[in-house]
Amino acid sequence: DTRGWGGTLYRYRTEAVQQAIPEYAKIAAKHKMTLTELSLRWTKQRSLITTTLVGHTNMKQLEESVKYFAMKEPLSEDIMWEIDMIHMRNRLPIFSSNRVGKDWFGEGEIGEPIP
Repeated sequence: DTRGWGGTLYRYRTEAVQQAIPEYAKIAAKHKMTLTELSLRWTKQRSLITTTLVGHTNMKQLEESVKYFAMKEPLSEDIMWEIDMIHMRNRLPIFSSNRVGKDWFGEGEIGEPIP
């Protein structure tokens, strides 16, 4: 899809993103939660995040998100550290690429190399 936002969606499919998602999923599974729960509870716990945009395609997904936002118990410091360790390996996975261009004239992608 190259119309509207479609042309920008490649950044959510970069190699760095594809490497990070399974790592975050391992943390969630290790602590017996879904990736959705881990993600939403993490955003709720971060003081600098003031808004979380979520997308739902059915009521079950909406109810799941509301349940996780309503949870009072924060993620443990150990879980937050596990998440941070993955994040520190690649600070901005949506802007990282092995195909970063040498110039601004369409060669490669805008971003920073994957460490």
